[in-house]
Amino acid sequence: MPALLLNLTRLTSIITIATRYSTEKIRMRSLAVRKYGKPSQYELLDLPIPAITNPDDVLIRVHAAAIMTGDTLIAGGLGRLFEKANFPLRIGLSGAGTISAVGGAVTDLKPGDAVYGAYFKHGIFPPPRPGFASDYAVCPAAFLIPKPAHLSFEEAAAIGNGQVVTATQCVRRYFELTGQPADSTLEGRTVFVTAALSNCGSIFVQVIKNVYGAERVVSTVSTAKVPLVERLLPGVVDQVVDYTTQDVLSEVGRGTVDLVLNTQKDMVGLFPLANPESGAVVSIASVPSGATVRKIMGTVKAPLLWLIISLVNVVHYWYTWKLKGTNVKQDFVSGNMGEREALERAGEWIAAGKIRAVMTVVNIDDIEAVRQKCDLVATGKGGLGTLVVRFV
Repeated sequence: MPALLLNLTRLTSIITIATRYSTEKIRMRSLAVRKYGKPSQYELLDLPIPAITNPDDVLIRVHAAAIMTGDTLIAGGLGRLFEKANFPLRIGLSGAGTISAVGGAVTDLKPGDAVYGAYFKHGIFPPPRPGFASDYAVCPAAFLIPKPAHLSFEEAAAIGNGQVVTATQCVRRYFELTGQPADSTLEGRTVFVTAALSNCGSIFVQVIKNVYGAERVVSTVSTAKVPLVERLLPGVVDQVVDYTTQDVLSEVGRGTVDLVLNTQKDMVGLFPLANPESGAVVSIASVPSGATVRKIMGTVKAPLLWLIISLVNVVHYWYTWKLKGTNVKQDFVSGNMGEREALERAGEWIAAGKIRAVMTVVNIDDIEAVRQKCDLVATGKGGLGTLVVRFV
């Protein structure tokens, strides 16, 4: 009987999506580029609805998609040395929606389920592009979790368990660098996080304070955003520094920070903040080591990969030189959604309300607004929280 019910559910799923295909002429709206380019070149195209070709995949009716820096980099040609893109290239690695159809091997999700997630993983390069900024997207079920009822689809897309998982992996790397057990907390510690109201920063400060219990969280914003920090993130950031009018090193104090968590380009400028005896700097926006590059790319055979690894290792030698005379450790962390346990744990924190959305929402049909907001994401200046594109 259970097997029969499962087969009936799948049959219903097939009939439902087939009907939708016929009524919508197997087309959908998709934010895409016809060639590598800047946000000003993004278009709203009429494209075929993607098909499930892998038994572990699901087809999602997207309600909202998050646009992150990585999305703009991919659309701009970041991976052109390692892959031949299939244009038009659909944008979006993260989003939220309802399941429309499931592959034959999927047993824990069914049509009608509300889910959210992000698809990026170490060891698969170039990775498939789900194109969440579309009416429909195909994604492996393993990268999705149920959406809590108290979250809107926009909020689920904005929180994006990808950022939560990455924040967790950054903290875990800090514990490794400083010789602490993996189940340690940040109680009694001071943590500096750049850009409290950015896409990643707004999530990172909440993970640091609300999950790991840091005693003191310090972060930066521009002048106009200073009063917004407590309004949007109540009780999370203990000290806000206006980086446009104040000297960060003077305001925070040299050598006073246990963990510097960097989400911006100038990581080296933050080195003096770290406690010279026991501090560490973990970054998601610096140059990765050669070992990390190999981990991200897996077994791919790419032209000039050896040269790229050599160059990034030279940069890391420079980092080491800049930290000479201290015991400060540093490393780059690339988020990996392939850790299902970390993904499920992040989902529990989100469901418990420990992390709230900070977001800017635009409708997909307002393509000019979408382009303008995507440009803020690409430049890293002027945006507020996570950019969410609404489809439904």
